[in-house]
Amino acid sequence: MNRPLSWSMRFALALSAVFAIGTLSAGGLSYQFLSREMNHRLSADVRASAESLAQIAAEGDRKDLEEQIAAQVQSSHDGSSLFAFVDAGTGETIGSLHVAAPFEGERRLAIGQDIPDEGLGGSNAAESYLAFGIRTGIGWVIAARDEAWVAESGEILIQTTAWSLALAMMLSIGLALLIARRNERRIDRMDQVLDQVGAGRMEMRIEDDGRDDLAELAKRVDEMLDRLAAGVESIRQVSTDVAHDLRAPLARLRLRLEPQALSPDVPEETRHEIGSALLDIDTISGTFDAILRLARVQSGTIERRSEPVDLNRLAEAVREILDSSAEDAGHMLGTDLRPAPVIVDGDEDLLTQALTNLVVNALEHCRPPANVTIKVSTQSNLPVVSVADDGPGIPKEDRGRVLERFVRLDDSRTVPGTGLGLSLVTAIAELHHARLVLEDNNPGLLVSLVFPVSGGTRGHLTKA
Repeated sequence: MNRPLSWSMRFALALSAVFAIGTLSAGGLSYQFLSREMNHRLSADVRASAESLAQIAAEGDRKDLEEQIAAQVQSSHDGSSLFAFVDAGTGETIGSLHVAAPFEGERRLAIGQDIPDEGLGGSNAAESYLAFGIRTGIGWVIAARDEAWVAESGEILIQTTAWSLALAMMLSIGLALLIARRNERRIDRMDQVLDQVGAGRMEMRIEDDGRDDLAELAKRVDEMLDRLAAGVESIRQVSTDVAHDLRAPLARLRLRLEPQALSPDVPEETRHEIGSALLDIDTISGTFDAILRLARVQSGTIERRSEPVDLNRLAEAVREILDSSAEDAGHMLGTDLRPAPVIVDGDEDLLTQALTNLVVNALEHCRPPANVTIKVSTQSNLPVVSVADDGPGIPKEDRGRVLERFVRLDDSRTVPGTGLGLSLVTAIAELHHARLVLEDNNPGLLVSLVFPVSGGTRGHLTKA
């Protein structure tokens, strides 16, 4: 499965992109400045060459001018520089540059258009020349230099910038990815430790040995986990002490009262009151046990086993346990199982507790005779175990409330109970990454535990 890019990875790539943009911008500005400077130097060189020839022409020594032009042409045998003298009287051109008409000032000359292709010496690959002409008393002197070296210098700059950018990008991206990967591993370690602590392994710590802000954060989290572990241990110890301190007096009180409730020497009215007190003691003990179990499940102090559990076998076992109680209450308890085993990974004891609570809840809140069915099925290939009854059901607007602690609807006030049964089922479902769903059974209520196929708890169906 494709994993989305983490924040560290996105930051690393963004930083590399900003670096690339900055490098390209700097390279572009350098190219512009260098091109401008080279064009300026080319223009200055051409003008200086033309002024040097014009100074000789101004002295009126035509022979000396022709010799100077011949020497310049001879020294520039590759055709990178061109020189010409155009006689004012005859229009005769002397030199390596031939133009249709003489001119003054700076002008760009294109080969094949302003300058004929033939007559250029060497293997010059220039496409144009920058020329400068000056009129003297005896004619025009013109000097021109090709612009190929300007283009070549620009290409060298571009190539150098490209290679430098490529190397710098490789180094920056490699370094950024290395740092991002390291941070990802450290963050993954934090996630794993926090998940395991949430699952009840309070001894787990991050133990990051770095020296940056992330390591400081990990250190603070470890310190918080130390305090949390100490607090949970204190709560666990207090719960054990309270359980011992409350259960023992309640048990002793019950032992003292029970003989009085059965003694014929005690008046009947008194025995009735003692019996009511015994029922209250049993209710208190049951409530305390339910609170303690729910607190242990929700706090993660119960370590959930992970083992294959067959929902068919689980449903049948719960039916056998509660069948006699259902008959005594005037109800019918049955099962609707799959022909093949339906296996989920989970804690069989906790799942038995959850399913038992659902069945007991249905038996207690349905008027006899009622039909209660434990059903094993699938929904979109997801394993499901559910309890269906044909009783009064629960209004849709109250189905969220009944999952909270101690919540009992008005119709249930006359039925013995603590209001913790569905809360405990919800906690066990969350521990197994399952969903608790309440629906209409038309008539009655349908309560389902839907297990995931993938994720923290894996469920699967075996083929018949």
